Amino acid sequence: MAISVSSAAPLVQTPIQLAVHNHLKEDTRQSDICSTRICTKSRSPVALGNVVRLRSSGVRRRQGLVVHVEQGSTVVLMDVNTQTPVHTYTLAPSDHVCAPPLVVESRQDGSLVRTTYLALNATRGTSLCAWTEHVDTSGRVTANHQTEKRRFEYPGNIQALFVLRSGNLLALESDAVMLLNNLLSKQDAGSELGKVHGTFHLRYDTHVLEAAKSPSGHDAMLLLSDAKTNLEINLVEIHDEAPFLRTVSSVASPSLSGEQEVTSAAFHPDGTLTILYSSGQLSTMQVDWDGQLQTNDHRSTTLVSLRNIRAQVLLLSASHLLVMALPTGDKGKERAAALVWDVDLETVLAQVEWSLGTTPVNDSSISAVCASDAYVSILIDTPHSNVVRSSVLALPISVPTQGLLVHALHAAQQTDAWVHGVSKDYSNQEAKQATLPAPHKMFLSQMQQLAPAQRTSELDNHFSSFLQQESERLRAAEQVKASRKAPKPSLPLAFVQQVLMYALPAIEKGQQPIYAPHTLRYMLERQLLSTSLLPGNALATRIRATQDWSLMYLMLRYVPDLAESHAIITLSDALNQQENPAAPTVARVLQHVLAPPPFSKPALRMALRAHISDNAHILILLDIVFGWIRTVLHAPLTGDAKQEVRSSEGLRTIPTTSISYRTSDVRAPAIQAVVSFGEDLLDTFFPQLLTDSATHASLAEYTRVLTQYTSELQILTKLQTPLATFGQTDKAKNNAKPDPKSKRLALHEASLLVPLYSRESLEI
Repeated sequence: MAISVSSAAPLVQTPIQLAVHNHLKEDTRQSDICSTRICTKSRSPVALGNVVRLRSSGVRRRQGLVVHVEQGSTVVLMDVNTQTPVHTYTLAPSDHVCAPPLVVESRQDGSLVRTTYLALNATRGTSLCAWTEHVDTSGRVTANHQTEKRRFEYPGNIQALFVLRSGNLLALESDAVMLLNNLLSKQDAGSELGKVHGTFHLRYDTHVLEAAKSPSGHDAMLLLSDAKTNLEINLVEIHDEAPFLRTVSSVASPSLSGEQEVTSAAFHPDGTLTILYSSGQLSTMQVDWDGQLQTNDHRSTTLVSLRNIRAQVLLLSASHLLVMALPTGDKGKERAAALVWDVDLETVLAQVEWSLGTTPVNDSSISAVCASDAYVSILIDTPHSNVVRSSVLALPISVPTQGLLVHALHAAQQTDAWVHGVSKDYSNQEAKQATLPAPHKMFLSQMQQLAPAQRTSELDNHFSSFLQQESERLRAAEQVKASRKAPKPSLPLAFVQQVLMYALPAIEKGQQPIYAPHTLRYMLERQLLSTSLLPGNALATRIRATQDWSLMYLMLRYVPDLAESHAIITLSDALNQQENPAAPTVARVLQHVLAPPPFSKPALRMALRAHISDNAHILILLDIVFGWIRTVLHAPLTGDAKQEVRSSEGLRTIPTTSISYRTSDVRAPAIQAVVSFGEDLLDTFFPQLLTDSATHASLAEYTRVLTQYTSELQILTKLQTPLATFGQTDKAKNNAKPDPKSKRLALHEASLLVPLYSRESLEI
C-alpha cells in the first residue's frame, strides 16, 4: 500500500475505565498470571487478552472489542465504544487460568463463528478450553445455535496463545514454542514435530509476522527475551502446512555499559525496535535480515523522568512509540502518564496524565496491549493496605500513518517545487527510485526506455502484467490458496508518482490529451492518488481535459484532497454540455459531488459563487435537489430500508418556467447531504434570483419546501430508533418458527367442526 498522505496530528486522551477488580494480597501471590500475552515481566490476577478476526489477507485485530479474564471468576468480552459486556463466561473457583484469553472470529460455511481459547492449569500440564459460538455481525450470540465446548490436554505449561491465518494455534511456554495443528478436529493438542526449544522465560515483546513482513520471507514468530543487560532477538520460522517450526536466527541487541536493566521493549513489524532501560535511556534500532538477523542504525536518548520507575513501551507504528509510566505525583499521589513519542525526531508529540487516587508504592505495575486502531487496552495494578486493585482501561489514541519527519520531507518536496521550480519530468525521481523494491525499479527502467507517446499508449498492458506478476509473487510468499484472490501488491508513493506522470502526461499545446485509462482507473479506485503528486492543480486539470467521465467520477469520489472548486467546475461542465447526448446528466454528476467525504461548506459556497452564474443552471440544480428530497421523504416508512430511491429517466421541465433538462436513473445521495446542498444553493444565490422576477415563483416554492422538509427530517431523525425497533420486532415475528403446541391446538379446534358419523353393520 502506498504511504498515506494523511497528516492528522497525534492525539491521546484520558482513558475510559472499563472494569475494576479487587483481590486480597495473599490470594494474588498464588493466582498471578501474565498480564498480557506479549510480555511476561508483569503479572496480575487479571489479564488482558486479544480479539482477532481471520481474513484471507491474514490475522487482523477486531475493532471495538476487548477481552480480559479475572482469575477464578469470569472471562469478559467487552465493547469499548459502549463500555458494556458483549458476552461473559463464568469460571469455577477451582479453574486456575495460566494464560491470557484469545478470541478468534472467522467465517465458516457463510456464518460468523467466534472461538474463545482459555488455558487452565491441570495436574499434568495444561487443560486448553475452547468455546465455539455462532454470532451476528455485532458480536452477539445467535439463539439458533448451541455453544460447543471442548477441552484438550496439553503436556506443557502454556504462557500465551497466538493464532495463525490458517486457524492453527501457537502455544508459548517458558522454554519452547509449540504448533497446535488442526486443534478443533483432533483429540490431542499437538505433536513434537511442531515444537522448538529456547529460553523465553522473561519475554518483553512477541509478534507473529506474516510472510510479507517477515525477514526470512516465511511466516514467523519474533520474540524479545531477556539477556540481562541486553535483549536476545529470536526468529522462529513457521511452516504451517507441514507442520513444523524451525529456529532461523537469533541476535543480541547492543549492551549498555554499567548495571542497567531492561525495563521494557517493543518491536514493530516494519523492523523498528525500541528498548527502555532502567536509567531512562531509550534506544532505537532497525532489525534487518541479510541471511541472518542483524541490528543497525542505533540511536539513543535519555528521558530522566523515566529513571527507575514502572513503565512500558508499545510501538503503534514505525515512527510512533507509546510510553506509559507511573511517576510519583504531587502530594504523594499516584498518577499515570501516556506519551506519544516520535522515534525519528525523538520528540514528545502528545501526552495525557491522570490521577490514580492512591498513595505511591513500589508494587504498582502497568501493562498494555493494542486492542484496535483507536484504543489501547491498559491494565494498572495499584496495591492498597491489604487489597490489590486491578483497573482495566481503554486509552483513546490516534496516530497518522507517517511520522512528522516523513511528512515534513513530503511537504519539503512540495515547497521546493514552488521555491526553486522543477522540470516537468521531475529530475529528482532518480533519488526517490533508489529506495524502491527491485521489481518496481525494473518496471520503471523498462518504461523509461520507451518514447513518451509510446510509453503512455503501452502503459496499460505493461502495468497490468506487472500487477499480475507481483500478485503471484505475493501469493507464493504468503502461501495463499489458489481458490482465494491473490493479494494486491504494495505500491510505494514514489512509484505511484512516477507511474502517474507516465499515465497522465502534460498536455502539449494544440494536441489532444493522451492518457492510460486502465492504469488511472486502478490507482483512483485504490485511493492512491493525491493532488500533491503533480505540481499545482495539474491532476484535476488533466483528468478533466480527457473528457472521460468515468475517470472524473472516480476523481470526485477517491481523491481525498480534491478542492471544492474542482468539483464545482466539473459540475459546471455537465451543465454546459446538456445538449450533448454523450455527456452525462447533471443529476449523475451531482450524485458524485455529494458522495462522501463531504466538502467544506464555506469553500463549497465560494466555489458555487465563482463558477456558476446562469439562473437557468441554478434552477436546474435546485429542481434536482428538491426532487431527491421529495422522493426520499415521500417513500413509505414500511418499505425495505435497503431499497434504493432513484429518479426517473426522461426530459423534465421546471414548473412555472420553460427550462428543461435531461434526467436519468440516479440513486439519491444521503438525505442529509442533499438538504445541506439545497441550503447552500439558496443561501448563495438568493440575492441573485431575487433580482429576476421570472424566478420569484420558483424561489418562493423552494424556500417553503426546504423549511417544511427540514422540519420533517428532524422529526424522522427522532423517530428513527423507535421505528427501527418496531421493524425488528415485526421481522423477528415473521421469522419465528411456529410453536408445535399451537399447531396441535389448531388441528384439535378444526376437528370439533367435523360432524359425528356412526358406523353401522348389516347382519344377515
